[in-house]
Amino acid sequence: MKTKWKTLCFCIGGFSIISMFSISNFLRVYLSVYLGWKVNCLDIINGDKGEIVKALQYMKYNSPIRLLDKDFINITTNCSNFLETFGYNIYPITDEERHFPIAFSILTFKDADQTERLLHSIYRPHNFYCIHVDNSSSSYLHEAFLVITKCFKNVFIVSKTENIIYKHISRLKADINCMSDLLIKSRKWKYFINLPHQQFPLKTNLELVKILKIYNGANDIEGITSSKRMVSERYMYSYKNVNNSLVRIGLKNDTMPYNASIVKGSAYGVFSRKFVQYVVFDQRSKDVLNYMEDIMSPDEYYWATLNHNEILKAPGRFTGNPEMKSWLAVYAAWDGTDQCNGKFVRDICVFGVGDLKELVSRKELFANKFYLDFQYLALECLEEYVNNKTFNPMRFDALYYKQLSFIRKT
Repeated sequence: MKTKWKTLCFCIGGFSIISMFSISNFLRVYLSVYLGWKVNCLDIINGDKGEIVKALQYMKYNSPIRLLDKDFINITTNCSNFLETFGYNIYPITDEERHFPIAFSILTFKDADQTERLLHSIYRPHNFYCIHVDNSSSSYLHEAFLVITKCFKNVFIVSKTENIIYKHISRLKADINCMSDLLIKSRKWKYFINLPHQQFPLKTNLELVKILKIYNGANDIEGITSSKRMVSERYMYSYKNVNNSLVRIGLKNDTMPYNASIVKGSAYGVFSRKFVQYVVFDQRSKDVLNYMEDIMSPDEYYWATLNHNEILKAPGRFTGNPEMKSWLAVYAAWDGTDQCNGKFVRDICVFGVGDLKELVSRKELFANKFYLDFQYLALECLEEYVNNKTFNPMRFDALYYKQLSFIRKT
C-alpha cells in the first residue's frame, strides 16, 4: 500500500528511524511490505469478502504506523525534503484544473498525521488552503501546522483561531474566519469547501473541478424543513457557554431578521465565491449570524438558512423546496438509516473496510468520517483509490450532475 511505502521511504531518506518509530514498528512496516502481509485494496473495494476478512485480521494484529504531532516539527525542518518525501510534487495537473482554483478550510483539533493526509489528498499548487487548529489543542499540534504551512505559499494558518466548543457558535466562526482570510489571500478561486480533518475525498481534484464548473455558481447546501428533523429545541431556546458546555437559559425571545425562516442543514457545504463574499460582507448575513449567537449548533442552521430563504438574496441560493434538493457535498451514514460496516459514534458511521464498495460508488464529493485508530485500512485503501484515479482518470458522469435541480443554467 502506498502509505506504507511512503513511511518506509521516509525512514530510509536520511531521518532517524529510532526517533520516529519504535524498532518494533519499523520491523512491522518492513515485514508488511516485504514478507507478504499485503492487502489488495482493489479487491476490498470490489467487495471481495475474503479480502475484507483478511484486512480485518491484519488490523487485529497490526496497529497503524503513525507519526506523532511533534514528529512533524522535525520532519519539516527541510521543506524540500518534506515536500518530496510526502509526495506533494507528483500530481499531474491539467489546464482545466489550473484555471479553476478551489479554496478549502480544514478544521482540526488533534492528529496532525490524519490532518496532513487530508491536506495531501486535496493539495494542488494553484488551490488555497486555510488551516484552523483549535485553541485548546496541544502545543505540538499548533507548532506542527505552523511549520508545515511554512513549506507552502498557498497553505496558511487562519489569522484568528477559536476555542471550539461542541455545538457552540465557535465552530461556525472558525469557518467564517477562514472565509475572510481566503478572500484576502486570492481573487482567483471559484468555490470554497469546508472540511473537518476526519473527512476524505471521494473525487479527484479534476473531478471536483468538472463538478463545480457544472454547478455554475450554485451552492450545494443541505436544506431541511420537516418538523421531524428540525430539532426545534436547539433554536427555540437560548443557550450560553458554561465551562465549555452549552446550558439552556430560557426561551429565545427575539425573532429571525427579515422575517426569514430557519432551515436546518449540515455544517459542511460547497459555497460559491460570491456566497462567501455575501457571508463576510453583507449586512443580512451578519444579522442572521448575530441572531444565531445563542442557539445550539448554529453551524447546522446558518448556511442552510442563508441558502434557502429567497428574502435573504444570497448568491447561488436555492429557490425551490429545500427538501427536494439533492445534497452532494459530503456523504455520511446515519444510525437507523444507512448501512455501516464500521461503527457508529454519535449516530454517524466511522467507516470501515466493508464500506469502501459503497463509498466509491457515491456521487458525493467527500465522505465523513474516518478514524486512523479504527480500521485504518479503510482510509489507506480509499487514499490509494483516489490516487489511482488521479493518475488514471476514469470516465466522468457529467450527465448526473447536469440534471441536478439546483444547477444554475446559463
